[in-house]
Amino acid sequence: MAKAANGGRKGSEIGADLRDHERFVREGPQKRFIEPRLLYLIRRSPSYGYQLTDEIGRLPFPGPVPDSAAVYRMLRELEKAGMVHSEWEHGETGPPKRVYRITPQGEARLRAWVAAFKERVRLLEDFIALCEKAREEG
Repeated sequence: MAKAANGGRKGSEIGADLRDHERFVREGPQKRFIEPRLLYLIRRSPSYGYQLTDEIGRLPFPGPVPDSAAVYRMLRELEKAGMVHSEWEHGETGPPKRVYRITPQGEARLRAWVAAFKERVRLLEDFIALCEKAREEG
């Protein structure tokens, strides 16, 4: 990931916020959710960078769609961290393409994201219920 996206952290430190589950659930990531979206897309089907850049904007996440440079930076970081691996595939036409596949470590990371998202949704639902109760009482 670029310095702006990860504060200059190294690949081995990627996702320290996710390992700190409580902080993540309360504050969320500061990376526009690029990592979980890419892990999901690659889990769904091994893909190459251009395809991932095109598909990431179709997923239901708030905020801006990451640009291609951010996607490619994250793919390099995910590979460096062992969450995906890539191989060059040579088709019958066109240039070779680097195809990304998820690893067991990437699968585990995606499950951790889902667990954190579920916890965050639960907290938001609890807060909404409090607000609705206060409105009914007041």
